[in-house]
Amino acid sequence: MASKNFEVILADDHWSRQIHYQLRYQVYCLETGYEDPANFPDGEEKDEWDDDSLHFLVQERGSGQWVAAMRLVLPSAQILPIKQRVAIEPSLLRDRRHSAEVSRLCMVGHYRRRLQNYIMPCGSKFPDNNSAKEGVQSGAIKQQRTSEILKVLLKAAVTVSRERAIAHCYMLTTRALAKIAGHVLPMDMQLAGPSCSHRGERYPYLVDVGQVSTGLMEEQSSHGMPAYRLHSEIATTMPRAAGEERI
Repeated sequence: MASKNFEVILADDHWSRQIHYQLRYQVYCLETGYEDPANFPDGEEKDEWDDDSLHFLVQERGSGQWVAAMRLVLPSAQILPIKQRVAIEPSLLRDRRHSAEVSRLCMVGHYRRRLQNYIMPCGSKFPDNNSAKEGVQSGAIKQQRTSEILKVLLKAAVTVSRERAIAHCYMLTTRALAKIAGHVLPMDMQLAGPSCSHRGERYPYLVDVGQVSTGLMEEQSSHGMPAYRLHSEIATTMPRAAGEERI
């Protein structure tokens, strides 16, 4: 189902890319401490792969806040970031001219915490107590919103890959997030090599774009909602930075 709560924006102009870098700075430098803020005095977290990437933002429709970001490192990059950190299984190395990498996928504080605590559906029943039911249901709704963010970002990555004749996408992530990603889209997250130490233990995964793109395109068409829109085509005022919990 297309998301009524979030919209993906392709940051295709200077202003929107600034928002993208600033959101990354907020998450990686201020919230998680993964990066040293002193290395980014302008408040924008960037690296050497950004010039060869497409940058995405997720906007919460109700509040107008920017709540998540992601980039797709394109085949034009000399080497994908993942290949500098981990050894890909030789049988799972794909033609670099048609391979990309989903990278810098991040969500602001409360959404990120919900994703970390995400519980896969298991068919468990709600407790009989009415107040307990309400609490569980409220938590479930919040987790559903978080999974929506992940889903719309991955849909955008798959759609852009299809448009650009990218056949395969790599992703360096945790086992838990790979499992969630494979569930919410859904798609086959194929383990592509051993783990490495990068902000904790991370594993390389490979996605065959052709296996997931057809159904997604049909879904988007049926709901009349595109997987993403270009920022340059949207007349908008500057939304405030995401931060406070809204849901």
